[in-house]
Amino acid sequence: MPEVNPIKAEIDEIKRRRILDEAVRQFFERGYEATSLESIAEGLGVTKQFIYSRFRNKAELLVHVCKAGATAADETVAFSASLEGDPATRLAQIIRYFVQLQIEHRREVALYFREAKSLPADESQAIDGSKQHFHRMLRTLLKEGSASGQFEIADPSLAASALGGMASWAFTWFQPEGRWDAESVAQEIALLALRTVGVRDPATYLSGPAD
Repeated sequence: MPEVNPIKAEIDEIKRRRILDEAVRQFFERGYEATSLESIAEGLGVTKQFIYSRFRNKAELLVHVCKAGATAADETVAFSASLEGDPATRLAQIIRYFVQLQIEHRREVALYFREAKSLPADESQAIDGSKQHFHRMLRTLLKEGSASGQFEIADPSLAASALGGMASWAFTWFQPEGRWDAESVAQEIALLALRTVGVRDPATYLSGPAD
């Protein structure tokens, strides 16, 4: 097997990232249908071959962008597995972590919700699977909190959908130049989540920044 040149691999990754960043910008500002590989190449100041050497077509670019938008769900599920403590403490950490990721990748998340109809069916199903894993993780935690008496909820699955929706949609209204920074928004939404499930004195379960 030929040896991989780490410097070449790093340069290739930088080039791929530049293409994806420009695709995100144009898909977000113009819409997927109105964006072409020619316009992406023009925005980068390169030829179409520069893009074709790394991505087969525009649809593949959209798949990568939407996958980036869905990573928050997968990363949060993995993060939840590392947590200890009672259900309320873990719920607060999970919501804060997830909201911050949603804000960090807000353009990619917005594009997934807006352009999912243009994804190949198999890719759309894979991304939907990430959302389902997140829902199941949250539902399991809410069941645990309800069984222990820490949460007051009638239906953990419905509560998981409500909390997931509240946390997911921060990308639609968050403004980087606004008076709320990402960490403060995540903190407030975590407090709202705890109040929603009936936790008394929710502020006691929020100490220190989310990991």
